[in-house]
Amino acid sequence: MEEKMNTVFETADLGLAAYLLVQDRELLVAEREKTKFSFVFSDEKKCKKLSIRYVNSDFAKFDSALKNLKNLVK
Repeated sequence: MEEKMNTVFETADLGLAAYLLVQDRELLVAEREKTKFSFVFSDEKKCKKLSIRYVNSDFAKFDSALKNLKNLVK
């Protein structure tokens, strides 16, 4: 039987990446080039499902509030 290779999931969203870590997803790569982040996780299918949960969660509301507060004090 041939084993299926898991594809990876990449995001530049720091809030989503933190959420995926809290949800026990495996972080494979974390990089930063100037102001752009890149986080790569294993198991694209699970990460996509968790991404939808993130958008509808209090985690996303918290992340949005942090961004708004940062913008207030620029």
